[in-house]
Amino acid sequence: MAATQAQRAALYASLVDSMGEEAADTLMDQLPPGGWDQMATKDDLAGAELRLQAAFTAAIAETNVKIVESHADLKVSMHKGFAEAAKERAEAAKERAEIIKSQAKQLYVIVATIAAATISIWIALFTMTPGS
Repeated sequence: MAATQAQRAALYASLVDSMGEEAADTLMDQLPPGGWDQMATKDDLAGAELRLQAAFTAAIAETNVKIVESHADLKVSMHKGFAEAAKERAEAAKERAEIIKSQAKQLYVIVATIAAATISIWIALFTMTPGS
């Protein structure tokens, strides 16, 4: 039980009477201001240390979970992005293939037209009679 202020004052007065003021001051300075029951013990410190270690361990575990979740979210986002990019590239390749196919058809028509015109000219040249 902690000593009251009145008890401390009575003790001081008794010490001054028996030892003198300087010695009483020195002795009173050695007493804790709030009483011995307010002083932390080694067990109190060990308990505080365990609570701090538990709190730090929990905080580190929570941080690790958040990091893992963020990493997983990032990987999912990256894979979605890569899949979308691959889809866009495939669509672009399909569009290019359609353009090339269309151009090939046009080239075929042009070549066929030139071939038909050339054949018509040859036929006309070979079927012409000399002097006409």
